[in-house]
Amino acid sequence: MFVVVEGIDGSGKDTQIDLLRKEMEFSYFKHPTKTFPTMREYLDGKLLLEPKALFLLFLSDIANTQRSIANSSGITIVDRYVFSTIAYEIDGISYYDAKSVVEKVGYFSPDKVILFDIPASVAAERKKNQKKPDRYESNPGYLERVRERFLQLSEEKFMTPNWTIIDASRSVEEVHRDFVHALKPR
Repeated sequence: MFVVVEGIDGSGKDTQIDLLRKEMEFSYFKHPTKTFPTMREYLDGKLLLEPKALFLLFLSDIANTQRSIANSSGITIVDRYVFSTIAYEIDGISYYDAKSVVEKVGYFSPDKVILFDIPASVAAERKKNQKKPDRYESNPGYLERVRERFLQLSEEKFMTPNWTIIDASRSVEEVHRDFVHALKPR
């Protein structure tokens, strides 16, 4: 089963995946990878990139892991996928053009997408308490627009009919219970 975990920065994806590791085995991929260090430099504010180039760079990183994802057995969890690229790169390419590019390239469709949803203001506070926020994490207004795009992708059931939205503003335990439940086959 190929499961994508999505949500804005500060929604608790890392926390929930770490908890899940204590309960079950699964293959795991996280984007962005370290293959393209330029992306980390951009996120850390050390480099400026044109928005369209950034969009394509993030998609290239994901394309580079497609074979590994396909060769995984059992449960495969991917932290950030093409949905994040569409949601986050709101200034470089239109929503509909971004979806069209993803569809034309032919990325693998996940069996399920789990979206950890949280208001951007709450997510930004969480990130401030964890580390120095990166380019995206330090801008709650931007993150709220990203959140809206994630919700739109979910509503449209983009790439899979199996989207689950989890209210990530609740306690770690409550969110985890829903996360584990969402992973169960229907």
